[in-house]
Amino acid sequence: MNPFLSIKGRLLTVILCISFIPITVITLVYYFNARSSLKSQVLDQLKAVAESKRLHVRTFMEIKKVQTVDFSSDGFIRNNLEAIIRGNTLTRRRTSNLNEYLSEKKLTTDRDLVAIALVGRDGKVVSSTNEKLLGKDMSDQEVFIHGKSMKYGETFIKPRYASSFAANCILCASPIISQHSVEFLGVIINVYHLTGLNEITTNRVGMGETGEVYLVNRDKIIITDSRFINRASLHLVVNTEPTRKIVESNEEMVGIYPDYRGIPVIGASMDIPEYGWVLLAEIDEAEAFVSVKKLGIVALIFGIVSAAVAIGVGTTFAISLSRTIKDFTHLTKSFASGALDYRLMANRKDEIGILASSFNTMADKLAKEITEHKRIAEVLRKNKEQSQAILDNTTAVIYLKDTEYRYILINQQFERLFHVTKEQVVGKTDYDLFPKENADAFRLNDRKVLDTRRSLVIDEVAPHDDGLHTYISLKFPMYDSVDGLYGVCGISTDITERLQKKM
Repeated sequence: MNPFLSIKGRLLTVILCISFIPITVITLVYYFNARSSLKSQVLDQLKAVAESKRLHVRTFMEIKKVQTVDFSSDGFIRNNLEAIIRGNTLTRRRTSNLNEYLSEKKLTTDRDLVAIALVGRDGKVVSSTNEKLLGKDMSDQEVFIHGKSMKYGETFIKPRYASSFAANCILCASPIISQHSVEFLGVIINVYHLTGLNEITTNRVGMGETGEVYLVNRDKIIITDSRFINRASLHLVVNTEPTRKIVESNEEMVGIYPDYRGIPVIGASMDIPEYGWVLLAEIDEAEAFVSVKKLGIVALIFGIVSAAVAIGVGTTFAISLSRTIKDFTHLTKSFASGALDYRLMANRKDEIGILASSFNTMADKLAKEITEHKRIAEVLRKNKEQSQAILDNTTAVIYLKDTEYRYILINQQFERLFHVTKEQVVGKTDYDLFPKENADAFRLNDRKVLDTRRSLVIDEVAPHDDGLHTYISLKFPMYDSVDGLYGVCGISTDITERLQKKM
């Protein structure tokens, strides 16, 4: 490339052609405007960090809430807890099975989960993954009192120091209701390490040497770790201006104020009302605005040695660039509206010409990729419709359950025979659809397949409008390449009429 045709070459030519004159006044105006702009930029960036962290915290806690509610609705847990509370036979065995089930099937599903406790309606721990909690009376503890007052499907969350684990934890409590009535059976309490929240708030990428993000509750007690004070979690009082504004009037703020150390910081506060928390993102004012001081020095030097650019040359060059920028602006708007057939004129010999050629090449590739994606989507749609058509046109009853024995899929033959719809069945277990004695048999056979991971051919009995029908069922485990074993599939054929003819 000819150096005099490049943008750099043209700029150098312009600089060599101009004369230097003092522009102190212009430089000062530029400095003050730049300082104000930089402050606004820092404030906006910090607010964006706080908003991002709040979203991350909410997502993290929503996962814990959903998990706790899911545990509270587990049929195995509910049935065994109800049997233990009612003092049915084999209570000790049921308790042992429940402890084992919680430890092997539930505790291992989340790395932050350190313990699970089932508290009966009298406030005593009936079952737990932690032996220290068994038999403990929690009737006067806040987590149990609030947990039993929640509606089914709701959770109560409380960060606190758990002496049983010598660690700061998050307690999530949800009520357990009988599957057979609306009777309150007790409360499930999931105990999570506070390290999960700390991993979110202590990820200080882009926060410099003094930036930090932390959570404070409505009692103005810091929940997560402090960057500057060891063991501050659940001990340190943060009675700062942004905390008071949210606690007293639910008013968020962005500005400069003294933090809990008494040091001026620039910070942003965000309210998380569903948990009663305040999220604060802060950085020392001295560090945040260090570039402003440097900018002042640079501006002063520049004001002394700089000069005005020749208006004629500058105007000509600006018009040339402006025309090219307009072309690029039109291109981006065309892309945004989905029109990928627009191309730039790439007849320039400088960097802008190279950039225009690159844009045109990118547009060509993007158009091809979109066409290919549409083709693949159409193929996938047809495959799905064909598979469903095959399932729905067979006379066999076909169904798929997950590892928790909940229905994932059924075909039309299942709907016709049992007078149900897919919407009524998916997500339910056999105990929701069939009499207990039939559901027990189905569950036993499904468990054999999942435990042994082998196919099973058996006779099963299911209720129909005209009485009990006998089915010959093939059950086999289902796998995928990502999660491995994810369920059991059943293909059942009604052989009632065939058996009657033999008789």
